[in-house]
Amino acid sequence: MRYPEHVIEEVREKSDIVSIISEYTALTKKGHSYTGLCPFHSEKTPSFSVSEDKQLYYCFGCGAGGNVITFLMQKESMTFIETIKYLAERENIKLDETYLSEEEVEKNKKRQHLLEILKESARFFHYQLRQEQHKSALTYLTDRGLSLETIKQFGLGYASPQFNELYEYLKQKGYSDELLLESGLFLSSKNSQMPYDRFADRIIFPIFDLSKKVIAFGGRVLDGSLPKYLNSPENLLFNKSRVLYGLHLAKTSSSSYFILVEGYMDVIAMHQAGFNQTIASLGTAFTPGHAKLIKRHVKEVVILYDSDGAGQKAALRAIPILRNEGIKVKVLQLKEGKDPDEFLKTHGYEAMKKLIEEAPVDIWFQVLHVEKKYQLSNPEEKVKFLQEIATILAESSSSIEQAIYIGEICSKYQIDEAAFKAEMNQHQGQILKRVREKAKEPPSMMQKQQLFNNEVIFLATLYHYPQLGRHILKYIKPEMFQEELLYDLAKAIMENLEMGDEVDLNYFTTKYPEVNEQNIISHVLIYKDQRYEDMEILQKMMTENVKRLNKTYIEKRLKQTTDIKEVQNLLFQKKELDKLNIDYING
Repeated sequence: MRYPEHVIEEVREKSDIVSIISEYTALTKKGHSYTGLCPFHSEKTPSFSVSEDKQLYYCFGCGAGGNVITFLMQKESMTFIETIKYLAERENIKLDETYLSEEEVEKNKKRQHLLEILKESARFFHYQLRQEQHKSALTYLTDRGLSLETIKQFGLGYASPQFNELYEYLKQKGYSDELLLESGLFLSSKNSQMPYDRFADRIIFPIFDLSKKVIAFGGRVLDGSLPKYLNSPENLLFNKSRVLYGLHLAKTSSSSYFILVEGYMDVIAMHQAGFNQTIASLGTAFTPGHAKLIKRHVKEVVILYDSDGAGQKAALRAIPILRNEGIKVKVLQLKEGKDPDEFLKTHGYEAMKKLIEEAPVDIWFQVLHVEKKYQLSNPEEKVKFLQEIATILAESSSSIEQAIYIGEICSKYQIDEAAFKAEMNQHQGQILKRVREKAKEPPSMMQKQQLFNNEVIFLATLYHYPQLGRHILKYIKPEMFQEELLYDLAKAIMENLEMGDEVDLNYFTTKYPEVNEQNIISHVLIYKDQRYEDMEILQKMMTENVKRLNKTYIEKRLKQTTDIKEVQNLLFQKKELDKLNIDYING
């Protein structure tokens, strides 16, 4: 599905980027822009800038940038289409569906109907929880230490033992059996084919997406029957690998890290205690999709799984997944109390806070876990232990981290550092070999990326120093930029320098909607590199880039053309490049 340009343009223009970003970080007006702490990484000094005129943002610290659409795509993990819909709804813009295919229209309608069904059901479950005849369900939650305020905050409810109560309620609302079955709330009877309640006689936990819409449910039995927990099946709305329980609340916390726990009750208990940065995966293994979701909000995670064997194994599986996304990991194993809920009841907020702050980094958690497998008083066992630890440390991408832990491990286990480093280096060599064998990109890709980065920086300089840029217009042309996005940016900036035309941001929003593309656009139009404040250095940088662009372009044309006169002309131009001296004063 693709919205027309005029629709995207209207949504972007009517959405105030300053107002929306202010909901995530405090912004202060400074000249023609606004500044604040970056909502994408932890920092103490503001490096995040929002341009009200250009309706773009850029962080000079981590490089995140884009427009109001890509901000929400990055911060809320929305797709481009989801973001357009969200902003349109926020600004009361009616989205015309006449340009959509019949299939797309039907899919949108079904999605909307499913959201309505789940919203109605969540209200119904919450209402049932407060009824006198279901007092035992509410008592169960309050006996677990939950306040009425917390129960309301998480929208907790109850599905009565009557197998068709919710079904009858929703049928009165006019929903078809087909749609009700697709919602995941019902199962079809093998005998009568009639739908019946999937979650009968269970405490209900609504599952929310990042825009706080109910997209699924979890249910917990009140007795000891199995399965203890039950989740909605995956459907048009719900994909377990893309949802983290509690994230719709945790994303608004001011914490620089998330606390990852195992279940619904742990999340709720932690939030009630004051740890509102707590999240959990939904009865499934932690996945790379979950890690990517977390990365959009924080760069550090404290894993707080149950202290039993299953909890430790789950933590060991989650560690490399988080690390692969560049997330710093700490692991807290509670000595007293099997899970966070129990620990909080016994020891309270301050004790939990102290343990979280002192939680060891994941390396030591892995080391101590491996240590349990070996009898270190036996030399052969100790060798195997240290070899396994060397493998773990070899997988770290940080040489600083390795240097720190080599010293600590060698000191603790009384091993010569040189010997341990040699073992670790051997494993690093094997890892590097595997990476090279699996690498899809040829070595030249790194050079191409560097060239691309140079061109981005050059275009940013050209845009922000027009008094100098006008002097080099006769030496460059858009065709010298090979990537389509950079070609378009170069063309727009050159027209801006020559004719005074403004860069058409609507064009760049609709043609280049992806986050990485908008990041480049915002870099060019907002980032002003302070290294080039010295005019002499700036002029040298611009001249060298003019020479480089011309040389690359000439070499490309020489490979393409068969015209002898053009070949001769190009060779002459290439020879003259070394003599090029641009006069930035007289032009």
